Amino acid sequence: MRGDNLWTISRRTYGEGERYTLIFDANQDQVRDPDLIYPGQVLVLPDKDVVDAGQTGKRD
Repeated sequence: MRGDNLWTISRRTYGEGERYTLIFDANQDQVRDPDLIYPGQVLVLPDKDVVDAGQTGKRD
């Protein structure tokens, strides 16, 4: 979607923008900077059930 960024994708997918790091970590092969994503990129979104089962979305 136009204007998308990892924060809004995370908020729409997981209900929390703070979990954008999960998307970033899963897509490091194509996203070098979490502030820069481009039209046409196809991102991997980790399964919400796996995320809810114990991932906080925050890095140590």
